[in-house]
Amino acid sequence: MNPLEQIVLAWQSLAYAFRQLFRPRLWAPWWLLGVVQIGVVMSLWWFAHPALSWLMAPLLYRLGGEDALHYPNVFRMIPSLYSTAELVISALLGSLAAGVATALFASQLSRISASRPGGGFGRALRRALPVIVVNLPLNLLVIALALGLETLVQSRASSVIVQRLAHVIALGGALLLQAFFIYGTALVVLGGRSVREALAELPRAAVNGYWAALFLGLIAILPSLPLQELARHTNVIVDRGSPELVGWLAVTQIALALLTSFLLTGSVTVVYQGAVAPRLASDE
Repeated sequence: MNPLEQIVLAWQSLAYAFRQLFRPRLWAPWWLLGVVQIGVVMSLWWFAHPALSWLMAPLLYRLGGEDALHYPNVFRMIPSLYSTAELVISALLGSLAAGVATALFASQLSRISASRPGGGFGRALRRALPVIVVNLPLNLLVIALALGLETLVQSRASSVIVQRLAHVIALGGALLLQAFFIYGTALVVLGGRSVREALAELPRAAVNGYWAALFLGLIAILPSLPLQELARHTNVIVDRGSPELVGWLAVTQIALALLTSFLLTGSVTVVYQGAVAPRLASDE
């Protein structure tokens, strides 16, 4: 398929995923992921509550010193602390949620009874470790890219413009990498490949679906950009007397990320089933 055909297919797949938004069974893995993510934010927000303080207060003290335990300083730390926790959550639970969602969407496309959450969970859990491992290269490369650019910018005392440029490069690089690796989950869950086999087939999958994946990844990231920009001004929000707004901003970002993950995973599953998998099979 040429790039234009892939983008047209991606748009049609996205439209299909939108039509599935009100099917509760397809949301099951994302609800569970969201509970964990929001739970982390709430634990930071309410760290002084007796039910949490025994764990969270010492943790915050070690990470931010005495100042972190005084209102409203903890809200200055929520974005950075949550982003660190999110790296682990995304690599483990996020990958597993995507695996379950892939199985559920594939079942929905086939209109079979496995579209019940239990069927998708069972199918993905049997492949849980391969699903997590096949996504590790993407997670590690994106982290390495972001940290490398951040270290380079800080070491050179760069201007605001250069810092923004580094952020754009990191975002663009992450999208390019995601488009290449994104079919790994489907190859493992739906194609039954091992991790080694899935990684080996990614170049062929990219030949048949890279532009579709890149288009879908771009569409998925666009809604979150305004919130990401707002989150960069945490200190201003706190200093102006609205520290709790930082917590609500984090919750809003999580909700939006769950929505875009639902749509992206569903769309990619349709592209994989409709274009990538048949061509991989014909090449064998």
